[in-house]
Amino acid sequence: MEQRVSDTGYQERRRFPPVLLALMAAIVGAFLLVSFASVDQQNAIFYALALIPARFDATSAYHFAAWYDALGPLFGHVFLHAGLLHIGMNMLVLLQVGPWVADRLGPSRFLTLFFLSALGGALAYILINAHSEMPAVGASGAICGVFGAYFLSVRRSWREALADPAVRNAIGTFLFINVFLAGIASATGFLPIAWEAHLGGFVAGGAAYLALGPRVPRGPWG
Repeated sequence: MEQRVSDTGYQERRRFPPVLLALMAAIVGAFLLVSFASVDQQNAIFYALALIPARFDATSAYHFAAWYDALGPLFGHVFLHAGLLHIGMNMLVLLQVGPWVADRLGPSRFLTLFFLSALGGALAYILINAHSEMPAVGASGAICGVFGAYFLSVRRSWREALADPAVRNAIGTFLFINVFLAGIASATGFLPIAWEAHLGGFVAGGAAYLALGPRVPRGPWG
């Protein structure tokens, strides 16, 4: 019998772990604080926390004054968004698989995976766009990492997950939309989507799950 890619039991038991709600509250709260700040304050915050590849270039005039200043953008970009639609879409997408991954990993490991995914997305964006002055903000790279972890957790082991055609098809569809189509939208100027962060975050999240995930999980797809 062909197996479905969703599971009624999972939907019925779905809940929202406090760590996920706290993370979302922090992201939304930061967005609101920045929104109510003055224009000068907003510009200063974005310059300090947005991902600007040129700032990581030692030969650039925008280079960080000290190495530890780079830590702000590498993680702080998660808490900046370009508008209500941007943050709204990110939070809705996080709610799709965030509850399952947070429940499987527990609070500390979930946060570790989330911010490692953010780091992976940031590094991918910086490396692929070396010397660029185009800033990138948002939690989408980290959220793609949560999806990477989710796809590896939907079977009893990550090996079984990757061996399942249904899982591989879902991964392919996810990457097609969030990397390939997002890349086309960015290249054509239709939408300024940082597809590089999506790809880097997805890979980092999957790798982090291999290290942090439970050894005998039961996936929501059966």
